[in-house]
Amino acid sequence: MTPAPPPTPTDIHIDGRVIRLKWHRARRTATDAPFTPGRIVEGLACGASVEIDVRTGPGGVPLIRHDPLRWWRRVRPVNLMPLSVIGEELGSRGVVELPAEARLQLDIKDTARVLTTDVAQQISAAVNSFADAVIVSGNDPVAVARIAKQDPRTATGHDPCTRSAVRRLRRTGDVDGFVSAALEADRAAGIIYLDHRIILALAATGRDIVASFHAAGRQVDAFTLTGPDPETLGQARALIDLGADQITTDDPEGMYRALRSVPRT
Repeated sequence: MTPAPPPTPTDIHIDGRVIRLKWHRARRTATDAPFTPGRIVEGLACGASVEIDVRTGPGGVPLIRHDPLRWWRRVRPVNLMPLSVIGEELGSRGVVELPAEARLQLDIKDTARVLTTDVAQQISAAVNSFADAVIVSGNDPVAVARIAKQDPRTATGHDPCTRSAVRRLRRTGDVDGFVSAALEADRAAGIIYLDHRIILALAATGRDIVASFHAAGRQVDAFTLTGPDPETLGQARALIDLGADQITTDDPEGMYRALRSVPRT
């Protein structure tokens, strides 16, 4: 079956379901530079799901940045892009209202030790004009909650795939314990972000972790697939069949075209 064209360029519609292809690091295509303000705003304006990384910068200013603190000295100041540029870009383009399906995931890379209440307030202020479209996520639920409490419009998600949690899961095979811990970490989280390798590895053993989170009322995002080569396309189709609600990819446009062009078996 070939999916019908969706209203959003990178959402797949199959059998009455909508599977979102999230723009990893705000890239629409594999050749895009990451975290370009123009691409971030373009994605939001067309109703896409867009992910960016956020870190605390010098002076407590929240930055759109993936790299850890120790790398800052290797980068010229021009590359330290404040989170506030998104609102400024929206304003300069005259974008007053975003489509209801637009989502901007702020993947928080700092722990609560670094992300103080002052920084949380600055993050909330930077996205205030479009807070309805914002999801705050990360490995540290305390840091995420510190931001979310600043504005009741801000949704949250949780990524339980820390190195220690994944090692424990591999060692013990305790899927139920992994799921329970993830749900307990952020009870308000509407979406759980899972490494696609965990989902597929468990499925190969007969365990459906996506179904477990669905049973608890959570959506599931599977991260991160690269471009639409044969292996990755096979993984994407398997994730869709397993019920993933969203797939994070470095090439959402290419993945969208490839998934639509090849009928499912």
